[in-house]
Amino acid sequence: MLHELFLLLSGHPSPLLTPSGLPPSFPLVSPSERALLSSLSSLGHLHISLRDACSVITTAHPSTIARAVASGISTFHLHAFRARILSVEQQVLSRSAGIVGGYDIVSLAKIMSGFEGWERTLSYLHSLTSAVGEMSGGQLINRLRADIHTGFPTLEAVSLHLLKIAETAWLREVSTWILYGRLPSSKDFFITESESVVLNPVNEEEAGVLKEYTVAKSRLPSFVTSDTASSILFIGRALSIIRLRGGANTEIASDTISPEMTLLPVHLSHLQSLQSPLSPQKLLTAVSEIRLSLSKHTLQTLLPASKIIDVVHVLREFFLLGRGEFAGAIVEQASEQVRNRWRRPGAGGVTGAPGVKFSSSSAVVKEGEVSSILTRTWGVLSSLQGEETTDERLDTARDLLYLSLVKPPPAASAASTPVHPRAKLGESFKDLLVGVPITLNFHLSWPLELFLQPADLEAYDAIFAYLVSVRRALIRLQALWRGRRYPPSPLAFSRSENRAAAKARREVIKKRESIERVVWATAGLNVFFLETLIGYWQGEVVEGAFGALMEVLDQGQEEAPEERQQQQENEDEDGDVWMAEGEGEDFRGAEEKSKEQQDPESLMREHHLYLSQLKRGLFLADHQFAPLLKKFLIASEALASRIERMGRRNHLTDLNITPDASTNDREVAECMASCRLVRNLLGMLVERLQRMDEERDIGGGELQFSGKKGGGGVGKIDRLLMRLDMANLRLGD
Repeated sequence: MLHELFLLLSGHPSPLLTPSGLPPSFPLVSPSERALLSSLSSLGHLHISLRDACSVITTAHPSTIARAVASGISTFHLHAFRARILSVEQQVLSRSAGIVGGYDIVSLAKIMSGFEGWERTLSYLHSLTSAVGEMSGGQLINRLRADIHTGFPTLEAVSLHLLKIAETAWLREVSTWILYGRLPSSKDFFITESESVVLNPVNEEEAGVLKEYTVAKSRLPSFVTSDTASSILFIGRALSIIRLRGGANTEIASDTISPEMTLLPVHLSHLQSLQSPLSPQKLLTAVSEIRLSLSKHTLQTLLPASKIIDVVHVLREFFLLGRGEFAGAIVEQASEQVRNRWRRPGAGGVTGAPGVKFSSSSAVVKEGEVSSILTRTWGVLSSLQGEETTDERLDTARDLLYLSLVKPPPAASAASTPVHPRAKLGESFKDLLVGVPITLNFHLSWPLELFLQPADLEAYDAIFAYLVSVRRALIRLQALWRGRRYPPSPLAFSRSENRAAAKARREVIKKRESIERVVWATAGLNVFFLETLIGYWQGEVVEGAFGALMEVLDQGQEEAPEERQQQQENEDEDGDVWMAEGEGEDFRGAEEKSKEQQDPESLMREHHLYLSQLKRGLFLADHQFAPLLKKFLIASEALASRIERMGRRNHLTDLNITPDASTNDREVAECMASCRLVRNLLGMLVERLQRMDEERDIGGGELQFSGKKGGGGVGKIDRLLMRLDMANLRLGD
């Protein structure tokens, strides 16, 4: 019986001792002995089950952390249990007085006392391994961190040991990413690589090189804050790009160690200084030290703040239409391209909105036609400069920007990648400029990849399509409005014309003016709304957000010598010299500290905040205002088309060419219907603005920027509503 018992405890199945103990028909066993044998039997079967579970986890579980924990259970805790079995068996064989009594009788109670505490330990380990199958590495770490506080000292020691194993395995995964820029092989690492990265690559090589990484928050352990995860993502992404681009300096010989590899021992020491259980504050400190070290010795050399500022200015002037002549030129060239397309023989299309035609297929428009729009735009902008004037930002934009048709993503990628409803808002405006979806692309090259991501450029492209669509509608209506101020004079009445004919012509002109009064009033209201909206966007939202971003970007820039000298002279005019010297030292210390803090990751965070605030301030993120605005723009285009048709009809009437009466009445009815639609949509837009103003008053109406001292706000909607002042206008009539 003892041999059978020790074999079972060692992990060998027993036909005699089942998980519930001895069979009820087994003779010569007292109830107390049966109860002791049942407890020892359950202990042995726990050992067998735990060993099998650890074997399955170490060979089949996708998580490296789970495999490490299972291996730790098997090699340490189960090994300790087997060592305890050998110790008890040795005491039996040596006839130790603690277990063997008189007449060589072995007490089962004393054998049971030799395994005191192990039933609780093995039960805990069994429950842990049973739950590991459905856990990721981060969830397992969170479970172990919670198990530390169970209140049992033995279980606390076991949990601490397993937690150390799990966190060590997690740190190894992090070190692979944070030291070398390589994603670990584990499938449950919290940083993932996206599949579809570049929607419109210039060539095949660019599509293979540019990669985008994201943080899967569901896989994050509880001790990793969002700031820590963002820093880890930035460091690994930067190292990955440097590795793909051939190092920090491609002119250095291949046998020379790159600066980021020289810093490897220093960065590794920061990770090795961490002890389990990991503290969120200490982990953030270590990651921040690595980030600042990498930025100071490598990234700031590759991508200085001055280059970042130049790129941000280019994005501001061209994607956000900060340069007004660019907006006017590209709208004019796009409109000319559309007119030329419809002049071609056999040009056909489908009606997208009343009176507005769009091409039936994107194949009608060729890639070269779209790219030529921007080429001619550059020519127009260059002609506006003097012969000796050099516009560096225009030259930079000419090299980096290109216009192309939107290429739909592959079917497999589109089906596997869920699209957020808000992501479609910017996409819906891309077909308003030329009738087919087009995109303004930015050639993202090295080392700008350290600051900009493909997702940032997609956001800029969506904002560009949004703003240029509004600007296009405004320019077209303004052109019609200017033409109305100087209309062609109607033909004078001839002397040979009788009084009845003259009276009939006067009635026609009078009726025409009564109809046109409503139409032009609607067009004027439309122009006023769009002008006010664009002025608010550019003057309040974009300019305010850009100024706040520039405050952050300019902190790391050195002042010019003459500015520093002038500032010193102003400070030395009055005041105590010694006090001024002390204040100067404090100011220089604070200035040096602010410069040290401007690493590329901090600038990237501010830039992401800048983009998110732009989307909110431009109402692009509002899934009620943006669709309404698109309907309004389409209705405005239809109204402009009917105004042009009305002008041609009036010209024919003045030439005594009377059009068909039924056609005339139908066109008048359609024109009045367009006016009513535009006014209704305009009223709905104003109502939505008022509603958004009320909602933002509850949650803070101003757009806050972290770079603003004292939380300066930009772009309150009530300022736009005060400029509109449409409360007394009958928009719905």
